[in-house]
Amino acid sequence: MQMKNKYNYITVVFLLMTMSIFSQNEDNKWTFGLDLASVKYSDADGKTIGGSFINQSPRISLAKYMFYNITFVGSFSTAIGDTQKYTTFDGLVRYDFGTSQNNVVPYVFIGGSFIKAAVLTPTANFGAGNTFWFSDKYGLNLQMMYKFSEDKFSSQKPHFMTSIGLVYSFGKRSLNPRLWSSKH
Repeated sequence: MQMKNKYNYITVVFLLMTMSIFSQNEDNKWTFGLDLASVKYSDADGKTIGGSFINQSPRISLAKYMFYNITFVGSFSTAIGDTQKYTTFDGLVRYDFGTSQNNVVPYVFIGGSFIKAAVLTPTANFGAGNTFWFSDKYGLNLQMMYKFSEDKFSSQKPHFMTSIGLVYSFGKRSLNPRLWSSKH
């Protein structure tokens, strides 16, 4: 029965992350991201988890601008070559302060994850990031995420996940040139 519940959770997260894929139209902005990511636990938590630092590569993200400065993001990453097993499925809601057409797009977010380590563990996620658009198609994304895991889950502890990566916009972005322009 417990294994069936895990598959139900994964199915629900997958459906929530892909639900908006079917409502794409010419007004929706889609981006794809490919990041290098790392996970950092406290030294004390790292001893119980099996390591305090985990590299993840690549981290794959798909995002869709929805409405009123809100973007839905789904991402996946897994540890490669580390002694600790760590695979995460993340769903986030980002708020960009109305700057989505600028060259510099800071944002904050809230969301959740399912982490497959020893067992499937849910986390609540909070964080901030910034995308630096250097063309109408390509940008550089930096992000810091805090993943909170309740004490009742012994397979995970709260930790930070940082990432840096390249973002590709499927639609043509009309950037506000105010950062790069010499005109003020």
